[in-house]
Amino acid sequence: MNKVLGDKQRARTAKEKDRRRDSIVQSALSLLLAQPGALPTMNAIANQAGVSKGTTYIYFDTKESIYLALLEDELHGWLERIEKQLSEEPSASIDSVVDTLMGFNEAQPNLWTLASLSHAIIELNIDSKELLSYKTKLAQRFKSAAKAIRLHLQLDEQQTEDVEAMLMQSYAYLLGQWQVCHPPKSIEKLLQGQSFKILQPDFDRSARQGLSQQWQQFSTQTKKQEAPGGVLNRLFRRS
Repeated sequence: MNKVLGDKQRARTAKEKDRRRDSIVQSALSLLLAQPGALPTMNAIANQAGVSKGTTYIYFDTKESIYLALLEDELHGWLERIEKQLSEEPSASIDSVVDTLMGFNEAQPNLWTLASLSHAIIELNIDSKELLSYKTKLAQRFKSAAKAIRLHLQLDEQQTEDVEAMLMQSYAYLLGQWQVCHPPKSIEKLLQGQSFKILQPDFDRSARQGLSQQWQQFSTQTKKQEAPGGVLNRLFRRS
């Protein structure tokens, strides 16, 4: 286990700087998980990490930058996992796609907590250059994961954009489903009881069911396009 540097210990080597940065990031995450819904202050993050507020600003310009880094790690980890697992999966199936999409349960448990804050909170106070870099890398990562899905399902290259759109649809669905299933802590107690059960479905079960339906429907539509006349119909529709 890495020893956390105290604030009076100057981080001199690249490894020590990485450890201090990671300490700040993990402290920020623990504070957010303790009180989800609002970003802790830089001062609170610094106190949690055992460093001064000034030290925190050496590594991050704003508190939003810290959470953007956390979100980037979670999102890229999720997409990389999808790409890797499907590339190694020998048989093509919709079930395999859904299983990999649901892989965040094990590897990225905080993905949707962070993603739910992305547009409304995290991205609002990010330097435009930093935000553009984040979006560019994320778009490339989505494209790579979508390509792995296309190859896994043995679809032709003409359907690249369709698969990319489906992957983004899956992301949006999972994010929306998570928000429905996880109301703010401030009203959670109000929704206790059998009469409110419909308002708080089980996230894992409903997410898997929804993804399965979406990708099965996509597979059915794809097969129709590949039927005799389907290719011509697709070409005329896109022209």
